[in-house]
Amino acid sequence: MLKIKSYTPSDIDAWNELVEDSSNGVFLHSRSFMDYHKDRFTDASLLIYHGNDLISVLPGNSYEHTFLSHQGLTFGGWIFRKGTDPALQQEIIQSSIKFLFANGFDRIRVKPIPEFYHAEKLDNDALMLSADGVLVDEDPNYAIELPKVISDRGKRWGVQKAMNKGIHIEEDDGFTTFWEEILMPYHRQILGYEPVHTLAEITSLAANNPEKIRQFNAYHKGEILAGVTVFAHPMVARTQYIASTDEGRKNRAVDLLIGYLMRNIGEKYIDLGGVSDPKTGLPKESLVQWKESFGGELYVGKVWEFF
Repeated sequence: MLKIKSYTPSDIDAWNELVEDSSNGVFLHSRSFMDYHKDRFTDASLLIYHGNDLISVLPGNSYEHTFLSHQGLTFGGWIFRKGTDPALQQEIIQSSIKFLFANGFDRIRVKPIPEFYHAEKLDNDALMLSADGVLVDEDPNYAIELPKVISDRGKRWGVQKAMNKGIHIEEDDGFTTFWEEILMPYHRQILGYEPVHTLAEITSLAANNPEKIRQFNAYHKGEILAGVTVFAHPMVARTQYIASTDEGRKNRAVDLLIGYLMRNIGEKYIDLGGVSDPKTGLPKESLVQWKESFGGELYVGKVWEFF
């Protein structure tokens, strides 16, 4: 009963409709987001039909003879229409793997969407194991489950210091100020590499995904001191970029920003992202401590392979 086909641009509306009506997909998996970097990857995405009904999509790209889901996305894996039976989910995964192997791939690498993003909870581990998936990597990340009050004394002191200084938070309707005055200088001078998204890309993505990408900045007397770019999902706000000036760090502007999000963002979780050093691949203890000080709790992003 299952039919599987490779994605083509003519499938864009059907793809986006399924992601919107899915149990576990988020706007990152819509073509209005994915296609911004389509020239950087060789798309190998799949659509899976049950009879004539599209019930699942699998974002992915090819690299040599490996299928990856997806190198340009934070996480991916199979995305199912709401209400899809678990037994049918297993059949979809197994059939997709057979399809990919039959079409020239010899390795499949998948990083499923964390379960606290799901509109309907799926058991990621059980689904991967049902198709003989092998766990090959674990990526430590931290998230805050809301509501939560900051309990760390140092962070509470930092929030109060910023408030006493007169720093205030504003949601900006654009990204130029943060990108040009803080984020790009911080990446170039401190981190030594460019942000993943250029200013033009993030501006275009925000226009194509209304209300999904939000910018919050900390100001003092009209001067920007810090900012955080948030990718807003139905249940999760992910802090995609956080950066501060020297003056902002001195006056704890980021403490105030995160505290503001915890009180006002509206989602059930704030995903603070990973803690691994890109140079070593190992967790940075300073990042772990920083995220835990806001009440962040560990969740592990798992990577599975099929051979």
